[in-house]
Amino acid sequence: MERTAGTKPWDEAMSGWRSSFADPPTQLRSQRSDLLALVGRRLQAGWTGWDPARNVWRPEFPVVLVFEGGVQLELAWQKWNDLSITWNTVDLGTPPTVLSTPYEWCSSQPHPLAAVAGRTLTGWAVTESPYFDGETDLSGELPMDAVAGWSTQGLWIEFAGIGLHVYSGADANGISAEPTVPGDDGHTRVTHPQLPEDDAYVS
Repeated sequence: MERTAGTKPWDEAMSGWRSSFADPPTQLRSQRSDLLALVGRRLQAGWTGWDPARNVWRPEFPVVLVFEGGVQLELAWQKWNDLSITWNTVDLGTPPTVLSTPYEWCSSQPHPLAAVAGRTLTGWAVTESPYFDGETDLSGELPMDAVAGWSTQGLWIEFAGIGLHVYSGADANGISAEPTVPGDDGHTRVTHPQLPEDDAYVS
């Protein structure tokens, strides 16, 4: 979004966040070495945007993971399949104000973030969901024998026996404690352990 007089771009209004959206294959290949460098680091806390007036999580804000050593990872999804991965751009000490509405940064909410706080990151993977051609009947059980391909759904982040799934929630972030999307009837698959590293990976 372009800057307009007297206002900040929508992402910078979120405490200075500088989003960097790209398709997941491009993003994950370019960020792979930095993401893998987090293996062995302890997560101090996970942060999300919070609406204090309604006491609800705002999933359009980035998910901010703060690791020991001052490393801050910022993840966000938009549209159906655009992923932003940035580092140390969000000022968690500055409350975000978007369209004149004040928000807060909240740690350990939703619950899956609380479950991984204090744990050491042990691995990464990609989650994928099936897609079908336009003539496939999707009114009942998904016809998995008619899958046309698989698209990137999210990132599965492992923390010594448990994990955090940060996935695309249709123009917002989704968070879960399992490598699946709630309500998808188990059709999400986990692939690319330790993240893709070559051009064979396509979304």
